[in-house]
This record gives sequence, C-alpha cells and structure tokens, in this order.
Amino acid sequence: MEKRELIYEGKAKKVYATDQPGQVIHEFKDEATAFDGKKRGIIAGKGKVNAMMSDIIFRYLEKHGIKTHHLKLLSENEILTWWLEMIPVEIIVRNYAAGSLAKRLGYPERTEMKAPIVEYYYKNDELGDPMLAREHIRELGLASDEQLDEMTSIALRVNEILRPYFEARGLILADFKLEFGLREGRLLLGDEFSPDVCRLWDAETGEIMDKDRFRRDLGKVEETYAEVLRRVSEEKAGVAVAVYVSPKKGILDPAGQATLGALQSLGYDEVREVRIGKYITLRLEGVEADKAEERVREMCERLLANPIIEDYRVEME
Repeated sequence: MEKRELIYEGKAKKVYATDQPGQVIHEFKDEATAFDGKKRGIIAGKGKVNAMMSDIIFRYLEKHGIKTHHLKLLSENEILTWWLEMIPVEIIVRNYAAGSLAKRLGYPERTEMKAPIVEYYYKNDELGDPMLAREHIRELGLASDEQLDEMTSIALRVNEILRPYFEARGLILADFKLEFGLREGRLLLGDEFSPDVCRLWDAETGEIMDKDRFRRDLGKVEETYAEVLRRVSEEKAGVAVAVYVSPKKGILDPAGQATLGALQSLGYDEVREVRIGKYITLRLEGVEADKAEERVREMCERLLANPIIEDYRVEME
C-alpha cells in the first residue's frame, strides 16, 4: 500500500490517495477546533484515539449489518477506506438534550428524549453548518428523498446498535453525528466515529467523556479520550441466554402424543405423558444481563413463543 498525494485536509484529518483504485488513507490529526473554528488547540494523542476508535466502531457496525467505507486500520492514527462522493448533509441523532438542542427546546441539560430525535445540517463551513428541514435539502438538491430516507433509517439503526454497546462499557451515548457518501451509486456510512463527533457521559458519575471537555475548558481532555478508547477496546463476551418453550397445560400436543405412543410401543409403559417443546440459545452483545433478560422476554412474546398456547422460561447462562 503506497501513500500518495494529499487529496483533502479538514479540521480533524487529512485524506491521501493510494496506489489502490478507489481506496484512500485518512490520517487523523491532534488538532482540535470548536465553535466553527473560533477555538483551536492541540489534544495530544487525539489522532490515535479517533483512528483506533473509528476502526473498532466501524467494524462493530459492519458486523451488525451497517455498510461503511471502512477497510482496515493501517497505523495508530491512519485508517484505509473506500473513497466516497460525500453527501453534504450531516445527520445528528439525539437521545438526550445537550448543547444547542437544550437551548432550542428550553430543556435542562441531560433530559432524555421520549424517542431519538434526528436532525439534518448543511455541511458548509462558510454558512456555519446551518440546520436544515427536509424541504431545504430538496430545494438545494443535496440529497434525494430516497437517499435521505435511507440515511435516516441507517442513523436510527446505528443508534439502536451503539446505545447498548456503550452502556455495556459504562458510557451513555447522548448524541452523535454521522456523514454518508456514495460509492458506485451505493450509500455508505463514512467519516469517523470518535469523541469528536459524539457526546458520551460516564454512566455512574455523569462525567463528560468527549470533546465538550475541550469546548468548555474542563481539563483532562487527553486522559478522557484515552479512557474512552480503553473502554471501547475491551472485548465483551456477551450474555448467553437459554429459552425453554413448551405447550401450555390443557393444550393438545400432537407431537407429544405421537412420541408417547411410540415410547409405549417400545415397551416403556411407565411413561404416562410427553410434552414436546423447544430449546433456544441466544448470545447478546453490548447489553447488561438484566436488560438482556428483558429483551429476550420481549422476543419470546413477539416471536420465539406463542403466548396463547405456549409457556416459556428464560434462563441466564
């Protein structure tokens, strides 16, 4: 892999061409900006944290069916990706009131939303990245209605995947920004996923664990970024769950009756009743044990069992 000419340099990274068609290198920088570039500084080790965390998160999302531009980690501050024709619309998913949303709604900081809120912003430095309605996006021709629908659907799915992932690591995912682009006409998730583009709070202490420490001059920025990387780097074995499903008492069980008859014909006359059920095993990742049991019971009610004619029992392994 040969690193070639610089294609683009932004606030947080440089993008280089390579000798491989359609593949580029993102080199993450330690430079930090806030408030549309009005505040600038250096966060030592930020490039390493953002590259390595993006690698971890993108691989995790890929494993859960989200198609991204990510290919692999090249060095501690470089990732290899597909080159995308970027769509100049940033999507922000908000689970809690923070920053500009708290001000606009008049909510106290950290108020949890009744449901995730999706917002759209025009990626345009000269205009200050203004917030957009869908009609604005259509008027400006930034994305088609179909593309915007797909981007929104993917963003909400990413939220469903990452909230329990971070919860399992003692972090609350308050909000995050996503960017998308096209490769050969196909929509892919691009850019990065790091403390630069999301808000994370420690689940126990409420401590801010993201770029807001830089924005608000809270100190310990480098240490906090390193701690976030340490947590997301931890391998979680997941939660193993067993589900036993059987016919309710009094419900006709043809399979059980047939098996009973077969056993008695083989000379096992002591058998007086057979009930045939199902044994299902599941492994859940990114979710605590108590929440896992709740989720599996929901699965039983909706799919794994028929509550009208079947009983089920959930056991945590």
